[in-house]
Amino acid sequence: MSIEPPLAPLQQTFVELEAGSEWRFELEADENVAVRVQSPDPVFINSAELPPTTWYPLHRYLKSSLYAPTSARIEVTSLPASQYTSTSTNQPNLIALHLALERLRILARRNLASNGAVPPGAELGVRRGPRLMVLGQPSSGKTTVVKNLVNMALSSGMGWNVGVASLDPSSPLGLIPGSLSLSTPSHPLPTHHLAHPLGSPPTSVPSSTLSADVPTIGWWYGHLEPTTKGSDLWRKLVASIAERWAERCVKDPNAMASGLVVDTSSAFTNATLGTRKDDPKARYSLVSHAIDAFDIDILLVVGHEKLTIDLTRLFPHVRVIRIPKSGGAVDLDDTFREISHAWAVRSYFYGEPSLPKELGGLMGRMIAMEQGLSPYSFQIGFETLTVIRVGEEHAAPSTALPLGSTRILSPTRLTRVDPTGPAHAVRLLNTVLAIVAINSDDRIPKVKPGQPEIKVEETKDAVKVEEGAEGEAGEAGEAAGAGAGAPEGGTKVEGDVEGTEDEGQGEGVTAEDEDDEDEDEVPYREEIGWREVLGFIVITGIDTLRKKYTVLSPSPGKLPSTVAVAGGIEWVDSA
Repeated sequence: MSIEPPLAPLQQTFVELEAGSEWRFELEADENVAVRVQSPDPVFINSAELPPTTWYPLHRYLKSSLYAPTSARIEVTSLPASQYTSTSTNQPNLIALHLALERLRILARRNLASNGAVPPGAELGVRRGPRLMVLGQPSSGKTTVVKNLVNMALSSGMGWNVGVASLDPSSPLGLIPGSLSLSTPSHPLPTHHLAHPLGSPPTSVPSSTLSADVPTIGWWYGHLEPTTKGSDLWRKLVASIAERWAERCVKDPNAMASGLVVDTSSAFTNATLGTRKDDPKARYSLVSHAIDAFDIDILLVVGHEKLTIDLTRLFPHVRVIRIPKSGGAVDLDDTFREISHAWAVRSYFYGEPSLPKELGGLMGRMIAMEQGLSPYSFQIGFETLTVIRVGEEHAAPSTALPLGSTRILSPTRLTRVDPTGPAHAVRLLNTVLAIVAINSDDRIPKVKPGQPEIKVEETKDAVKVEEGAEGEAGEAGEAAGAGAGAPEGGTKVEGDVEGTEDEGQGEGVTAEDEDDEDEDEVPYREEIGWREVLGFIVITGIDTLRKKYTVLSPSPGKLPSTVAVAGGIEWVDSA
């Protein structure tokens, strides 16, 4: 048995920081470093205090900075190739904003504790904590600003339970890219690797001291940024997240007083994104919808003066604040974003990245050497796992319709994916699927020839089935298509499905036609397309001969549901 030679001792380097300065670094693919504070005054990384005299590992590809409010000294295992110190920082702006938000939280807690009676000297109208939404262009540092504000609130010692809503599918809270999420962290969020910039999800193994096990619920959008084509689904997802946060605030007064911070996609800066045909002159439609859904009272714009002016004019009832873009913000290219997305997916299945070997010899390291999770790969039949997509995947474009015609298909209709077709098999391979829960009320009853007349009335909240009286025998009509393709919102679809005894020669629906329709028909209501997800799996193989999928699951055992929603996110386990 071969024994690995001991690691060579690391040559530590010291960095002196002036009061109010930052040490900025950009780690390359082969750079893993660790830092520790060697001065009595604290040093912060994204407003989370570094533990004194304890090594804090920083994994490869990470781009961040350490802030010292007073003169400080830090020790580094090795200096990165790209690193420098700067006194030009926007940290004082973030601290001033945090103090203003803290004042609103204290007033809200005081008024909520008084049960409606306003205490003497208290300001009127402060009944809940601040609800802030951060906007900005790509690589402006929006997520970093959100992380700083959340960490400062959680480090204040006031016991706040700030909600964090991620409307940025490219960097969701502890989930796979393509998701929207809502979480309530209870302690400061760490910064030590690319995966999960706003905290890691809870796991079944004991977390290390660097992990931030943040309770998180997620919704599946399936793409890295919102688009006008998918704006209908996007609005329903945002409305569902806002509804869950409202339910939490009703049950938890501390959450009501703590407030909400919303991280957004850079696509929100596009004024025409999400514009509908019924209102073609509308600007910043998705921003307006998010403001109404979450009842936002503060818009924070990062370094975009024109956007600040536009939002001030469009939303006079909302306070718009602009802060400068940090000089340390790095312009991220597509290659870096692909790497960060792959890290996030891998961390979901395999757990947090292990400590690099070059840092294994450090005394007082903070995380374990090995990874904590073991994913499970198994096969499941095509008929068992129902894979669907949300939206008009196979509908003709509006320009192909006859002049004056309008589309009657719902933009959030469900479409079953047929894995037997070569095109579908290629699209499903290495695709991430979101598992959604299915209740008994979600299934749409089937209509078969020979049954009494059935009236299916689909509304937003329920599917109502009424049986009519059995009438005289007549020709078999077309079956009512009450299901995923029906328009939403109280649309009533009726069909005469009475059959004759000798309809074999007629124009009725035959058994073969019915089977063909069942293959493409999704027997579930549209609402499952924007429901909270139970988890994620990846299709790693497709056997069309045996009609089986090979899937990768984060844990062994039976899937919690056999209905999965596909999107445009793919991942190949190349590590």
